[in-house]
Amino acid sequence: MPDTTNPHTLRGFLAAVEADDPQGIMRVREPVSGDYDPSALVMELEKAGRSPLVWFDKVGNSPFPVVTNLFGSRRRYALTLGVTEDRLIEEWASRNDRLIEPVLRDTGPVQDIVLTGDKADLGYLPIMRHFNEDAGPYITNAIVIAKDPDTGIRNASFHRMQVKGPTRLGTSLHSRRHLWSYVERAEEKGEDVPVAIIIGAHPLVTFGGLWKGPISSDEYSVIGGLMGQPLDIVRGKTVPVEVPAEAEIVIEGRILGKTREPEGPFAEFTGYASERSTQHVIEISAITHRRDAIYQDIVPGISDEHTSLLAVPSEARLLRTLRQHFPNTVAVSYPKSGTCRLHAYIALRKPAAGQARNAAAVAFGDDLSLKLVVVVDEDVNIFDDREVFWAMATRMQAHSDIDLIRNAMGAILDPSNNAGLTTKMIIDATQPAGGFPKRHTLPEEAVARARALIAKTYG
Repeated sequence: MPDTTNPHTLRGFLAAVEADDPQGIMRVREPVSGDYDPSALVMELEKAGRSPLVWFDKVGNSPFPVVTNLFGSRRRYALTLGVTEDRLIEEWASRNDRLIEPVLRDTGPVQDIVLTGDKADLGYLPIMRHFNEDAGPYITNAIVIAKDPDTGIRNASFHRMQVKGPTRLGTSLHSRRHLWSYVERAEEKGEDVPVAIIIGAHPLVTFGGLWKGPISSDEYSVIGGLMGQPLDIVRGKTVPVEVPAEAEIVIEGRILGKTREPEGPFAEFTGYASERSTQHVIEISAITHRRDAIYQDIVPGISDEHTSLLAVPSEARLLRTLRQHFPNTVAVSYPKSGTCRLHAYIALRKPAAGQARNAAAVAFGDDLSLKLVVVVDEDVNIFDDREVFWAMATRMQAHSDIDLIRNAMGAILDPSNNAGLTTKMIIDATQPAGGFPKRHTLPEEAVARARALIAKTYG
């Protein structure tokens, strides 16, 4: 496995994972098919309750090794930030406002190999088909770097990429966020949008691609803030967009203005093959990569990897937002049962009358994808669905504790929505005021003795 002296690279992080947990990496040395096999292995590991990072030495005919499921475990998220798992969301939330400007270098390892013209062929990369229903091979770990056509501010965002030909990709800008705005404004001027697509980088670069903040913030500065040091960048070879100097692979090209082509279906986080798409098209002009590049894939669909990439940054952002209004916010969870995108649980410490509804309203305003928010007291473990359902069963009355907001904007990928509109539901499952029964508990000493006995008996 490649090693490095620079910890802020993908290969540096892989070395850190191996040092932290040697069993946390599964090495597959025998050749596997480029279609379906990596996804099937990760999904079967999930069923067995396991979530190792998986390294494939040989995928199809590709010269590149493939790593996947890097984000399948919250332990690895915490390792990225240098904290324990129980501090993950708090630490992520605390770094949201840090900005450190990037440093432009003359060259970097990501441009060891530069392919242009006929050599810039997407078939060169181990781009795979993940599920039966997918319309074709998809790049699932595509961090798109683009510049605001009016200000030049850089944006980083995730978008699925369907291979349509040797130099053509189909994509969907269904988030309707910054890149969508860039393309709209460029199309009004009759222009394309130059982009660079990063495949494989340190996880903190990935986290920058998941960050949601003002359109005026340069997201390379956000990444620097997450790292605690400037991000080294180099100029693109065929587009006026800078790229991380230490990335593994970069695809350069342009989102074509006023061009639309069918894209999808694709296995989305909802667990369904989504045919909803903005049908944008990218024409590529170059592929650059490290001499010994590693191709990083993300298992799509409702995999733990895909959904946790939605949950972790959303929890950190919402926790920070709620605490600005309600300092008694204890924790936030985006549960897998709600696809880590459509449901949120909020725990409040001694909420005042009506505060649960106010907190839920702030959550809906912060994240348009949410369609259900359940608010509970701090004694409820919101990372365990059973406890949240228990609170609903014993502290909620449907006639007085449920509110509906009809015809609100929702997630376009939610297959149950109506032309982008959805009904949002608030459930107040906090304890009713006055004389409510106490939960039964055990002395801490007795719990400690029980745990020691279990450890002695079962290991």
